[in-house]
Amino acid sequence: MKLDFFKKIKNRIYDTCAKRGYTCDACKAELFDYPTHRLCEECESKLRLNNGRSCEKCGRMTLAEGVCLSCKSRLPRFHRAYSPFVYRGESASFINRIKTGNPTLALYFAEKMADCLIERFDGIEDFAEGGEELMVIPVPLTEERLRLRGYNQAWLLADRVCKRLTEKGYCAKLYEDVLQKTRDTAQQKHMDYVSRLENVAGAYHVHDRKACRGRTIVLVDDIMTTGATGSECASRLQSADAAKVLFLVGAALPERK
Repeated sequence: MKLDFFKKIKNRIYDTCAKRGYTCDACKAELFDYPTHRLCEECESKLRLNNGRSCEKCGRMTLAEGVCLSCKSRLPRFHRAYSPFVYRGESASFINRIKTGNPTLALYFAEKMADCLIERFDGIEDFAEGGEELMVIPVPLTEERLRLRGYNQAWLLADRVCKRLTEKGYCAKLYEDVLQKTRDTAQQKHMDYVSRLENVAGAYHVHDRKACRGRTIVLVDDIMTTGATGSECASRLQSADAAKVLFLVGAALPERK
């Protein structure tokens, strides 16, 4: 009960921060129209938008039209993935700061993620107010990792994605306990795709299978590099009879030459 109480207080503080602010969430330069703009013009101009050619499956920036070579060689289990930014340069630096000391930046990225989903997901109108409900699920951390970090950056993003979708007139609800992580996995920074798949295999568990049945799920994470984590989580959710799993991330690594 105590943990639930403190969690509610923490969420209220986070919601208050989302509505009130006077400085850029990245560099702390003064802003006069927060939260209409959460970053100053200079910081926002440094971010690399994923608004050119993109893979029809994983959504990453590609070298040519169609499906990227990575997806052709090993198709991910999620239906589609979407990302508003390319994981390069300042975009990568900013989004990494969400889990290394500046969780407030999640507000900016989550709102751009929700807008990206609204713009690019062909079936979004089925979830307009009064229609079906989108099930929004963050990629979970283990209890130990959560205790050490103090928060789950994917939860911060998913919570704000939900609120943004609702504000824009869509039905969405956060389901934070449906998917659980049962064991810690090794750092994946220097692993290839096959190694990452092996690393995350069996690390996730669907706690409430009934809740997933026939649903369209938006799986939320901060970044996508190879897509192995998203694919593994999608596989678990599909095994619980989810109708469709969309992978929504803040930034995705572009296709390599």
